[in-house]
Amino acid sequence: MFNGVAVITGGSSGIGLALAERLLRHGARVAICGRSAERLQVASEVLDPFAERLLAVQADVTDREQIRDLVTSTVERFGRVDALINSAGAGHLGPITETPDAVIQSLLDTNVRGALIACQEVWPHMTAQKSGHIVNLCGILGVKTIANAALYCATKHALVGMGGALALEGRRLNIRVTNICCSGVDTPFWEGIPGKPRTEVLLTPNEVAWAVADLLALPPHVIPNQLVVQHVAHQM
Repeated sequence: MFNGVAVITGGSSGIGLALAERLLRHGARVAICGRSAERLQVASEVLDPFAERLLAVQADVTDREQIRDLVTSTVERFGRVDALINSAGAGHLGPITETPDAVIQSLLDTNVRGALIACQEVWPHMTAQKSGHIVNLCGILGVKTIANAALYCATKHALVGMGGALALEGRRLNIRVTNICCSGVDTPFWEGIPGKPRTEVLLTPNEVAWAVADLLALPPHVIPNQLVVQHVAHQM
């Protein structure tokens, strides 16, 4: 089981929180961040039994200085960064002609630029220690498409492309990069988004967290470049 140091963006709810709890239960040291102070407080209470191995920082992935502070604080507290999980994300479904500029910019900033910033900030630390694992939670729409999701598909396809390129860039540095493409997950992601699938065909955050934790625990010579995880009743 992975027992190193993990940084999880979007770690105050959903998949990120479930993963933080799973890793902490197996001895890892974990830093989480989230934009909402309220959700971060609730997450800290959930993870309180592991407080000595937890760092919770309010940070927005679109703010480079805040993410730099998160990574710096993690290294100061735990000495290194072994894994980065880009779990923070935003969603939008709707006809392309009804997608406002503000929504376009918000999704590009969070889903693409935010993940890129986090990778940039951990990369020098992983390069110096000659090891590291970056996991991008891209969603199934990083490799598939559906109607009324042009913007969301664009951001997730971009994330898949970024991960693939970084995997090649990190190969000789012993930095692994994995894209995980999940079908729908029952998380707060769906708040305010129409068309949520039935709960019984959604994955749970714990199921995805299990998959991520297992990936992080693989031997260092194994490179899982891409993993598709789908509910048997909700395959695309």
